[in-house]
Amino acid sequence: METKQSFSTSEVATYCHVTADTIRKWAEAGRIHVFKTPGGHRRIRREDLIRFLRENNIPIHEDLDNAGVRILVVDDEKAVISVIRRFLERAQTPFQIQVAMDGYDAGHEVATFRPDVIFLDLRLPGIDGFEVCRRIKSNPESARTHVIAMTGYYEGDVAQRVIELGADMLLQKPFTPDDLRRALAKVGVEVS
Repeated sequence: METKQSFSTSEVATYCHVTADTIRKWAEAGRIHVFKTPGGHRRIRREDLIRFLRENNIPIHEDLDNAGVRILVVDDEKAVISVIRRFLERAQTPFQIQVAMDGYDAGHEVATFRPDVIFLDLRLPGIDGFEVCRRIKSNPESARTHVIAMTGYYEGDVAQRVIELGADMLLQKPFTPDDLRRALAKVGVEVS
């Protein structure tokens, strides 16, 4: 079950106990962060809504608070992202899933989504996975994030190098659902 990641102004209004028009006004005034869909509809990301509720001492509904394990998948191969996403969506364990296709986007998602676990490909365009891992682990705000590094090009000291940078383990591609389950168990996430 994938947890809903963004909400309409009407849905947010319900959580805030106000009208949708009030949410629109708050957005225009910069009180709550919104983005627009390609169709022009306002949406509020889950993390922005929760932050807004906390900052304004509005009770957080249990639907929002029990969002599950936050997982970021960083890979430029859509097939790999699809395999991991399908595995997580079929699990009974609730997960929030975000995706980044390169190291730059990964940095942005780490800062805004604040994942519990990152599946991190080592060969990425731009900033490679080794550097992404180093930055995650050297930042006090993300240092406790679990990193499961991934590679299809296993050469000599790759595992040792990424573990020294702070990754929990190196997962070889291609992998099976059982490999994913074992990797998550190693970082304390049981998948049922």
